[in-house]
Amino acid sequence: MKLAIRPDVVKLATPILFEQMFVNLLGIVNTIMASRLGKEAVSAIGMVDAINAIIGALISALAIGATVVVAQLTGRGQRETAAHASLQALVAGGLIATGLTVLLVLARAPVLHLLYRGIDPQVMAHMETYLSISALSYPLTALTVIGCGALRGAGETRSTMEVNTLINVLNVILSYVLIYGMHLRTEWMVITIPGFGVAGAGMALTLARASGVLYLFWTVLLRGDFLPDMRLRDFRFDRGLQRAIFAIGIPASIESMIFNGGKLIVQVFIVGMGTVAIAANYIAFSVSNLINIPGAALAVALTTLVGHDAGRADYDAARRSMWHVLKVAWVCMAIIGLVFIPLAPAAVGLYSQDAEVIHVGSLLVRMNCVFLICYPTTFVLPNGLKGSGDARFTVLTTLTGMLLFRLMLGYFLGVTLGYGVVGVWCGVIADWFVRSALYVIRLRGTRWQRQALSIRHKQYN
Repeated sequence: MKLAIRPDVVKLATPILFEQMFVNLLGIVNTIMASRLGKEAVSAIGMVDAINAIIGALISALAIGATVVVAQLTGRGQRETAAHASLQALVAGGLIATGLTVLLVLARAPVLHLLYRGIDPQVMAHMETYLSISALSYPLTALTVIGCGALRGAGETRSTMEVNTLINVLNVILSYVLIYGMHLRTEWMVITIPGFGVAGAGMALTLARASGVLYLFWTVLLRGDFLPDMRLRDFRFDRGLQRAIFAIGIPASIESMIFNGGKLIVQVFIVGMGTVAIAANYIAFSVSNLINIPGAALAVALTTLVGHDAGRADYDAARRSMWHVLKVAWVCMAIIGLVFIPLAPAAVGLYSQDAEVIHVGSLLVRMNCVFLICYPTTFVLPNGLKGSGDARFTVLTTLTGMLLFRLMLGYFLGVTLGYGVVGVWCGVIADWFVRSALYVIRLRGTRWQRQALSIRHKQYN
């Protein structure tokens, strides 16, 4: 297969690729540091991060709405309106995230005991501590993720790379200091910072996010020209722009709730399988996130590409963009899968020295590598469909795959038949196959072209 990657794909995807590589590598370092606190601590962080992932996915869904609306307006040449749409999404997302922070901080104990009933008391204590602190980062996450989403929609991916790199570098540095503590003696003074353990991991995340927000707004407001004239003092809610953003954001949020809620339920299945299964599952997902980086970068780029095409009502170009990016993703994922199959034990061994955790985690990572052939059509293609405005179909597809296969089949194989965490992952892989088939059928038809996004807005001078 001849594969000459289009220049516009390279321009959009390359900064996202480096951003995702850096973010995930630093995330792995962060997880390794936390794992040195013991398997109880890393299990607690992993299970709270499943909750944080749901909140993050809801916020990211609104960011997708901002990306699509900004991309389509940019494709039409309406850059001033695109700037106002970005501000509309930022304010709405910030308010929603603040409400979620208040809710989870006040109700953290009931929520955790409801989701993880019967878990080890020491793990539960760590979870309450980590959730109460990490939840403070939700509004900061909303501003960062939605702001970066708007910039990507405008075709600017370099600034988002800078912002996310800054956040993750600071997160690693602060995590080391706040988890383990620091004692620094100089000629003039002695600096001593105590180690806060699991609480330090949450504190580092929140402080790093705050720094990212400051840098993002400096980038956009003071030296950026991709989204001009974003003046908060002139802000008024625009029903037309909000409706367009939420026309994508609400279905994407529902899809994210289904997908991440299903992942959380899978976590609940695994809790009853013991600490080894919990740790192996969490580590395998962390390694898999690293393996999936090129596909994730192409997925983000595809939303912008198709959004620009759809903004011009050029659906033939949108279809060509989706097929082209799929081909690139298939080649990338096949190469990465072949490389990581023999490296799985070494990768898992970076997180844990427990022989049983390494054995189970390596098996899960290899399962992910073998079935990476499904990744482009399961996770990259739906981003292209959303870029065209076809967000509702992805909700129905995710619901079908999640309910019938990831949950029901995974429970049957993993719990009922006793295959454990491996059986649960077989359900996950079945979900990938089903959704891949449904998305390809959708792309080959024309119904996705009829879901054009209606963007009605005030006239801005």
